[in-house]
Amino acid sequence: MTDFELVIAGGGLTAARAIKSYREAGGGGRIALLAAETHLPYHRPALSKRYLRGEVAAPFAEDEKFYRGHGVEVLLGARVAVVDPVERVVTTGNGRLRYEQLLLATGATPRRLPVPGADLGGVHALRTLDDSDRIRDAARAAERAVVVGGGFIGMEVAASLRQLGVHVTLIHLGRGLFDQLRSPLLSEQLLELYRDNGVDVLLEHEVARVGGDGRVEWVEATNGHCVAADLVVVGVGVVPNVDFLSGSGIAVENGVVVDERFATSAPGVFAAGDVANFFDPLYQRRRRIEHWSNANYQGTQVGKVLAGAAGGYDVVSSFFSEVFGNTIRVFGDTSRFDVLHEEGSLDDGFLARYGDGGRLVGAATVGQSEELETLLKELIADGAPIDALDRELIATP
Repeated sequence: MTDFELVIAGGGLTAARAIKSYREAGGGGRIALLAAETHLPYHRPALSKRYLRGEVAAPFAEDEKFYRGHGVEVLLGARVAVVDPVERVVTTGNGRLRYEQLLLATGATPRRLPVPGADLGGVHALRTLDDSDRIRDAARAAERAVVVGGGFIGMEVAASLRQLGVHVTLIHLGRGLFDQLRSPLLSEQLLELYRDNGVDVLLEHEVARVGGDGRVEWVEATNGHCVAADLVVVGVGVVPNVDFLSGSGIAVENGVVVDERFATSAPGVFAAGDVANFFDPLYQRRRRIEHWSNANYQGTQVGKVLAGAAGGYDVVSSFFSEVFGNTIRVFGDTSRFDVLHEEGSLDDGFLARYGDGGRLVGAATVGQSEELETLLKELIADGAPIDALDRELIATP
């Protein structure tokens, strides 16, 4: 058994950022990075966009020299099987490691379609670099693709495949695209954008089964509608990777439960990124966020905490999506609101503001200035009234 001052379980962006900030904050000792994949940590957003379309190289967060220079022993293909917080030992398929501090950054796994034929060849989920490679390779030979899901991954993949020249049908159970934002105006304009770009969109449809002789040939919806396909990509959400914590005593509920300083219920054990169900002091409730900006921010903050420096969750959350050249940015929390103000268009600039109890709690923008977006984040952080933006704009010369 090998001893480490810090063991990081998970090989994503959160881990890379934590290593960098841990060393910068004066964190010492040996670090072990346990990555389930066979790649160094990388940025995931490009996997459904520019990398999938072959426009950029593999988007690694840091190169091998970075990890050597920061005193990190990188163990690729090392999936954590058991955590013993009493003995402070992590077990992988390759051996056991003892830690002083442990960071859980194991991310999440895509949900699969629970229907007949979902395991046929040509049916893909997108989470990893290898997944993106396989989908891009399949797209070269594909004529018709079905994408299941109208959220971030589904919309981005559908747009990318269409830009690669594949005929795409997007099947979504919801009543509108990107409907987790619950912005009818944005959903309506996105639907028009997709149809204008040649994507067939089937809303309020659910997949009943996938058929074919060894490989996918068609997808049937629950209403009997059948769509021909030789490539299927499923984007219906993810599940946090916490099964390995069974029996550990570490509190788990929709991810690993942590406080605003990323501490779990076990001494010396922390969690950050997609897997962390953290306490957000701005909204005074728990949240779990599955986006690049959150992994980037939380990784940086938890590295400081692990080094004994000041750090923790204290930011207005934000994330983005890009489809057909339109960048959608979301600030704050749009999941709970009692007032929604929408205005503008994708062409001229779109803005949605979400209010709860008279307070501005979230916003979504397309084509707005960086100055306006910064102002929105400041107003959300201050708990300003939902109409505070109007007053600020009037007061600005």
